[in-house]
Amino acid sequence: MGEVDIALTVYIVIMLIGFFISFKYGSYMIRKTGLFFPQALIAGTMIVAIDIIAIIGWSFYSWGSNEFLFIIGIFVGLGLIVVSEVVLITILFIKKKHLIQQFNDKLYKNS
Repeated sequence: MGEVDIALTVYIVIMLIGFFISFKYGSYMIRKTGLFFPQALIAGTMIVAIDIIAIIGWSFYSWGSNEFLFIIGIFVGLGLIVVSEVVLITILFIKKKHLIQQFNDKLYKNS
């Protein structure tokens, strides 16, 4: 594996880690607070923030070495942002009823 392959792999892994962190945050906070849309918005913002930081890091790495690699990396990053946002919102909408039910069960169990 060359240096560019390792850098691209790290770039994509950071973006995937950002997705999993935001998913875990969103599902945990929806179960804890019972609020779906504010927590889904915060989780989506977390994905964008982590991915933008990864894109900036990729820009610093690739700009001086190869401009074609720079452009491809930016497009990969933007594509992963869009895909991860769509997947996150879709998964949270599918699990919405179950997550809010867990919140209600915990709320009525404690009172």
